[in-house]
Order: sequence, then structure tokens, then C-alpha cells
Amino acid sequence: MPHDDVVERARYEPLRPTAPDPVAEALETFPYGLYIVGSRGEDGSLNGMMADWLMQVSFKPRLVCCSIENDATTLRFIRETGVFSVNTLPIGAGEIAQHFAQPRDASKIKGRSEEESARTYDKLAGLDYALGEQTGCALLNDALAWLECQLELLHPAGDHTLVVGRVLDGAVLADGEALTQKILGWQYAG
Repeated sequence: MPHDDVVERARYEPLRPTAPDPVAEALETFPYGLYIVGSRGEDGSLNGMMADWLMQVSFKPRLVCCSIENDATTLRFIRETGVFSVNTLPIGAGEIAQHFAQPRDASKIKGRSEEESARTYDKLAGLDYALGEQTGCALLNDALAWLECQLELLHPAGDHTLVVGRVLDGAVLADGEALTQKILGWQYAG
């Protein structure tokens, strides 16, 4: 009979393996795509940032939601102009992703020298892109697909802000599968 009791408990009690941070490890099992969110400041400055936490949240109207760090240049630009783009990267676009792996303002990374902290990175430099007709934000020509969005809603979410955008336009540029963190061996969760 004790065996039946163990089997019955196992059905209702989640397994809890020993790990340094089991919640972080569980969150890392979520499939996170790698997207480039393009933005434009009110002065016309362009930026692109890598985003992982992005999804469609409504059919009618078509809405997407992205979680962006509160101190990100992209969030500031979206607040200024109310527009952004989303570029889905294809498998094999790791080199493109690397362009966006650090913040626009180098001072955001603690421990950099004063000289290095003063740098501003043009993450679109050397990449093939066009400006969206609806938003004026970067649409990567080597993306799998792109969307242009107008800001609908900003909602605080801890150290990030949820940015909900109404999809204005979009296109698929190539056949293929979307690049994910897991494919690149990167992580941004936990």
C-alpha cells in the first residue's frame, strides 16, 4: 500500500529537483525568440534593440506586446514618438543579433572605463535596412519578417515596461524558422 500512496502523491505534487535557482531554470525552458525592436527618437535618431519577451496578444485589433527594460533607449524613443518596428530574425542570423547584444549607451554597463562609458553605439551601422513607411523605424532586409507598430499602451512591470503596439503593416521576407535564444546558446530569463 505505501507504493500506491507514493504514486498518488506524485500525480499531484510537482517534481522539485535540487538546483541553485529552480525558478530561473524553469523560466529558461520557455521558448524565447530573438527579435530586433526598431525605434526612432523625436530627433530622428534610430535605434534597434534585441528583445526576447515579445508576443501577439490580440487578433482584433492586431496587437503585439514586448517587455522592455525601464532604462532602455528604445523605451525612451517609443515614449517620444509612439512607434516601433519588430524584426524577426531567421536561424543563421547570429551575426546580426550580435550587433544588438549591447546597449546603445555604453554607460549602462557597470564597470566600464570612463572613456568606454561615454560611447554611443550605432547598432544599425553596417546592416542592410530600410525605413518603414508607417513608422520611420528600421526594417532589417535580412529579417525573416517585420512589423510596424503604433503604441497603444505602456504598463509598468517591475524592472521592465510592457509595450503594447497596434500592428500597422508587416511582411514576410524569407522562408525559414525564427532564431531563438536556445539556438544561439544565449539566455535572458530567470
